[in-house]
Amino acid sequence: MRIDGLCRTILFALFVALFSVPLQSAEQTSGQILGGSLDAPIRIEVFSDFQCPHCRDLYLSVMRRVLADYSSKNKVCLIYHEFPLQAHPYSRKAALYVEAVSRLGQQQLLKVYDCLFTDQAQWGEDGKVEVSIAKVLSRADFEKLKKIMQDPSISAAVDKEIRLGVQNKIESTPTFYIYSGQKQLQKVAGDLSYVSLKNYLNGIIK
Repeated sequence: MRIDGLCRTILFALFVALFSVPLQSAEQTSGQILGGSLDAPIRIEVFSDFQCPHCRDLYLSVMRRVLADYSSKNKVCLIYHEFPLQAHPYSRKAALYVEAVSRLGQQQLLKVYDCLFTDQAQWGEDGKVEVSIAKVLSRADFEKLKKIMQDPSISAAVDKEIRLGVQNKIESTPTFYIYSGQKQLQKVAGDLSYVSLKNYLNGIIK
C-alpha cells in the first residue's frame, strides 16, 4: 500500500536492494519482538500497517510460519514496527492497542497480532478494534489494557516507530529488512511466498 493511499500489487525481484550498513544495531532495536532473540543469527524487521491487506497476507501466510519454523528455535528474531498509514483511518488505533498490549506480555501480544490481521476486514470497516481484541484476551487482561491505553507514552511510542520508518525511507507496506550478522542487510518491498523466504533463510543458516 503506497503512503499516498493508492493500493499497488508489488511484483519484485526477491531482495531488491542490498545495503552494507545495518538498519540499526541490535542494541538500538525498537519495535515488537514477536519471536526469537536479538542474538539469533538472522533478524527480520517488518514495517507494517494493520489495515494494509498486503501486510495481512505477509503476516498470516509467511511470518507466522517463520515464527513456528525458525523463531521457535532462535534461528530468526522477528521484529515488527508499527507504521500506520494516513490513508487508513483505523490503523493508528490498532497500532496504539498493540503498543499497549505489548506491556502485558508476548503471549498476549501474539494473540492480538493474530486477531487484528485475521479480523482486518471487520474492524477495518467499523473501527471497532477493541471488539476483536476483547475476544482473545482474558477479562482481567482487557481491563488492564484499557488502563494502559490511557498512558500518553503509548502514543509517543507509536510516533517513534513512524519516525523510524520515515527515517529509513519506507514508501510502502509491508517493507522488511533481513539482517544477518552485523554488516549485511536485505530490503524487500512487498510480500513474497514462504517458500522463497525459506530457501533464502536456509541458505544463510548452516
